[in-house]
Amino acid sequence: ASIVHGFGRGSREMGVPTANLDVPQVEAALAGRPHGVYFGFARVLGAPGADGEVHPMVLNLGQRPTFADGDGLSVEAHLLHTFGADFYGREVRALVLGFLRPELRFGSLPELLDRIRQDIGLARAQLAAPALGRFALDVGHVLEGKRRNRVQRPDRILEPRIFFQLG
Repeated sequence: ASIVHGFGRGSREMGVPTANLDVPQVEAALAGRPHGVYFGFARVLGAPGADGEVHPMVLNLGQRPTFADGDGLSVEAHLLHTFGADFYGREVRALVLGFLRPELRFGSLPELLDRIRQDIGLARAQLAAPALGRFALDVGHVLEGKRRNRVQRPDRILEPRIFFQLG
């Protein structure tokens, strides 16, 4: 999906830069999905400053109810990596592996930021867990449209699955 301009709050006001995905390009993949916060992996393609690597991410799907201008669907990915440039107009591929929580309305920006930090911490922990951490080896291939055979591991507590794919 293409990265489009949002309201600029992620970086400017909140210190949590997001890649706003072009909603019409991902609507089919999102059909019937509950609004809320998800986690998974993403890759930015062909951008200066993008390293082409797969990175953990937190993804918000919803209508931004905390903000007065929160009208219409928004899909925002926060990649857990520091990049050197903006990627407007570039393509991102995202593989969503889990759901953290439903979309909530917060009473203030500090409350929202506290919860975003918690969401990032939870996503990092989930993606670093053995079940999903090992699954990360397959993600690059899935995001390229290739499939690898997953090796069954007896120590898996959770069998990873793909919730949905964007891009």
